[in-house]
Amino acid sequence: MQQVFIGIILFLGFTTYFLYNENTTLKSNNLALEGAIASQEKAIASIKADFELQTKQMNDLTLKSQEAQRELNRYTQFIQNYELADKILADPIEMERKINNGTKHIMEDIEKISSTVDDLDDGLQLQSDSD
Repeated sequence: MQQVFIGIILFLGFTTYFLYNENTTLKSNNLALEGAIASQEKAIASIKADFELQTKQMNDLTLKSQEAQRELNRYTQFIQNYELADKILADPIEMERKINNGTKHIMEDIEKISSTVDDLDDGLQLQSDSD
């Protein structure tokens, strides 16, 4: 009879030890998962903020693009209605000056737009791989 009790006590002791080790492992795994969830939540918040910023900038660019298209259409219509050959033949030096000034203004506008497009990603935050 004593051997049965000793067997039961040994069995319960080993089982308790095993369950204690499992519980310790599960606690450490739970802490690691909570840290990963916090990191993911930070990444999601950052991605949402970046997406909102990109959406706003894309909408601004769309409006500017539509405005530029309207201006292009206006210039195209102006050039179609402008009797360019007659004007050049009448006063070629004045026309050269006007064309050079117009080209200068167009290049300045292109540089300004290029700078705007280049600055679009300045507010975005990159995620590091170490998190």
